[in-house]
Amino acid sequence: MSNSFYNSNSNFFNNSNNHKGNNTMKNSYGYNNNDLDTMNPAPRCPVTLLLDTSSSMYGQPIQELNAALCQFIKETSEDEAASMSVELEVITFDDAANIVLPFTPISNVRRNSVQLNAYGMTSMGAALGLAKTELENRRRMYRNSGISSYRPWVILMTDGGPNDNWRNTADQMRKLAEAGKITYIGIEIGNCADHGTMCQILPADPGPVKLQGLKFKQFFKWLTDSLKSISSSAVSDQDNVKLGSIRSWADLAGI
Repeated sequence: MSNSFYNSNSNFFNNSNNHKGNNTMKNSYGYNNNDLDTMNPAPRCPVTLLLDTSSSMYGQPIQELNAALCQFIKETSEDEAASMSVELEVITFDDAANIVLPFTPISNVRRNSVQLNAYGMTSMGAALGLAKTELENRRRMYRNSGISSYRPWVILMTDGGPNDNWRNTADQMRKLAEAGKITYIGIEIGNCADHGTMCQILPADPGPVKLQGLKFKQFFKWLTDSLKSISSSAVSDQDNVKLGSIRSWADLAGI
């Protein structure tokens, strides 16, 4: 794991049901993945959460994650700049990869609307492939509408390892991060996360980071603060935004 993740002057901090193509997808929350507010003058910051909802997350882990998601939506939507820029997508993976929430302005997401349940296996490869397609489609929509955008953020959280074919899609996502096209963060939950596989899935800088216990709220508070800073900057200046310390949520033992 690269030590530069923990350095405020690191490259990372300074640079830092499947569907096809552009088909419209609606879910029980009523959002549409082809919706785009073209009247909003703010640049957009797409954020994709890739969340492990396999059976090993049952109980307190999924409860803590749900509470943290609610907090994240509330606090991010209360910030003026972030509320206009951040567009949130939630993709879960268990027996399949599912879009729980299509890309939606954070200010339009009801605080308790995203409630996750844990069951089944760990279809991480399918989730990575779905995330890549979704991001490509969203960025294309921005370009076609003349909307500027920040580098997308992709957050992968898991307490295990993939049970499906993951190498090709993981390689594609990792290369996007290595080319500076996405900000890609991988979070390992608990002691059973497959660290070796996560190191292959993620770029070496910053590499996977282990969560302290179940400090989901502290992580998502850090994410909110990071997105506030990004949304308050010019798109051309986003590489110079310095993010806060991760010590409140990251397990730095042995680093």
